[in-house]
Amino acid sequence: MIPPEIPTRRGMSCWTVGLLSCLGAIILVIVAVAILFIVVARRPEFKQAMSTGVQIAQCQQNMREIHAAIERYRQRNGGEYPQSLNDLVPRYLPDAGKLKCPADASGKPVSYRYFPLKKNSPETSPLLQCDHHQMMNQKIPVIMLKDGEVLSSSGVGGSRSSPSIPKPEPVGTGR
Repeated sequence: MIPPEIPTRRGMSCWTVGLLSCLGAIILVIVAVAILFIVVARRPEFKQAMSTGVQIAQCQQNMREIHAAIERYRQRNGGEYPQSLNDLVPRYLPDAGKLKCPADASGKPVSYRYFPLKKNSPETSPLLQCDHHQMMNQKIPVIMLKDGEVLSSSGVGGSRSSPSIPKPEPVGTGR
């Protein structure tokens, strides 16, 4: 009696075919995402959004430094606020360039609107405001409150939306 022949496998198993198919699909998705990123990164809108985001971040940093200088001024002057931002330079704010927003193309030395406050003003009172940022033809105001919190509708660093912020008229902006 002749023993039955054991069949031999020819080709690949179904597991191998399935694994190679999944690997091929993953590679195609990665290539498609890379191409999409390259195309989007070359768009002027994307470049403008990235540039605006960097400028807003620098503007917010300037505002924090101005706020710290205002607080130093207040400590040495009985809690009183300076009449203008120019009163901070050079004693409380050594770098006068911090008074200029990176998005401000005007030749004015001070970019920020300043709202001098009273000693008993609420913590949510606006102290500084910058109106020099635009994205997609819309202005993006950046506001710093008395307590040092920065508000912006851009979604960049430490921002929140607050529809109840009053819009006072600037006094002594130092422009």
